[in-house]
Amino acid sequence: MECPDGRLIMAELLKNLYNEEYINLLCENIIHEYPTFKDSLFKVAVFSSEWESYELKERMRHIAITLGNFLPQEYAKEIALLCLIFKRMNHNYGLENMIFQDFVEVYGLDSFDVSMMAFEVFTVNSSSEFAIRKFILKYEEKTMIQMLLWAKSENEHVRRLASEGSRSRLPWAVALPVFKEDPTSVVEILELLKDDVSAYVRKSVANNLNDISKDNP
Repeated sequence: MECPDGRLIMAELLKNLYNEEYINLLCENIIHEYPTFKDSLFKVAVFSSEWESYELKERMRHIAITLGNFLPQEYAKEIALLCLIFKRMNHNYGLENMIFQDFVEVYGLDSFDVSMMAFEVFTVNSSSEFAIRKFILKYEEKTMIQMLLWAKSENEHVRRLASEGSRSRLPWAVALPVFKEDPTSVVEILELLKDDVSAYVRKSVANNLNDISKDNP
């Protein structure tokens, strides 16, 4: 598997990306922005008795939910805080930092505008392609309008999100049956990106077209 930051990692080792080193670094960066954060209690909660049995996405979700229990109990404030923390961490981690997008998926489904802003921040050097899909399912038209805007972004990571996040058969992700049946709105995005200057974006477009072809040959 290729991570968003380009690293190749064996599947059986993926879950171990979430380890004591990463959680310690996460806590250090949270405390820098949120000094009252109870890092010791947070670590105890993260490394629960079930931790070793969790696979990659289970660990990701567990960390995201636990974060929600230790941050200010107001979504917009939590996102503002997490954006600052992400920007401190996003140069060294890609896949691991998807806990930030997962937080949005868990806690932000009823706060569309704040969540879209968060996805745009969190996708840089990482990817919001998995978490965005719950928003497509709930707010298809609004989310696809947003993704059309992202397709015109100056940032290649944001442009890629418009393509990768709308794939009907994205591996490891929730399927998008509506786009299997009618990919018209997805094709509108791909038309904007098919000649993108970034090979990273064009590869996503190719993968999306491959997904489309399986249901609409």
